[in-house]
Amino acid sequence: MSRRLLQLVIPVTPERRMFRIHDPAVDPDAPGGPLPPVGALISTNRDQLWVGSLQEDIDVRLVLEEWDGAPPPCSDAWDEEAKGSVYLRGQLSISMGLAGTAVHGLRLAGGVGDYSARVYAGNRDVLTRRYSALFDRHLNPLSDEFQQEKRALEGLERYLVQLWRESLAAPGYGSTEAPVGLALASCALAGAGPDKWPPDWLGGLATAEIAGWLGVGVSVFRAVCARNGIIA
Repeated sequence: MSRRLLQLVIPVTPERRMFRIHDPAVDPDAPGGPLPPVGALISTNRDQLWVGSLQEDIDVRLVLEEWDGAPPPCSDAWDEEAKGSVYLRGQLSISMGLAGTAVHGLRLAGGVGDYSARVYAGNRDVLTRRYSALFDRHLNPLSDEFQQEKRALEGLERYLVQLWRESLAAPGYGSTEAPVGLALASCALAGAGPDKWPPDWLGGLATAEIAGWLGVGVSVFRAVCARNGIIA
């Protein structure tokens, strides 16, 4: 049975209604990138995976996972699903365009090679309707009431991205030591709302320390990297 080696949970600000997963050495804005995923969940080329969103002004929630083989399907908890592949040199970055880089140089256990990708999305239409309803009520977008209700919508649109190298699905792949006892259920956590996240999901580790490992700013840190039940 396949094992999850890594799980990262972060807020992402889509730029031009998308965010991009790619090798750190790749410039996502360089010529030759994938076509924007307009009307599609993903768009890919050899070294980039672009995930389409319906949002530009509201943060979405991304759960990114690495597995040692094809993970079990969990599409029942999601509205949309897409499959693709991307070439990575043992690390990945998540770009938000002008909003910055959500993650830079996250290390993967699978090393260099082609990674299969499975992408799930949920609540895209729900969030679009609820955000439009704020304007239909003729609220002033600069008012405290509008901003408070807008913040309540952050993380409602959600994504699960699962990556694995099928050629390396073997005993010992991604093995490591020093367990700290984290246990997160892949589909259940990814599909749940923020109110369902475990209150101790950081496992008691220092936020600044983990943020440094992952290459993210402490001020925006909402991530956990679990390798075989341990923090990498």
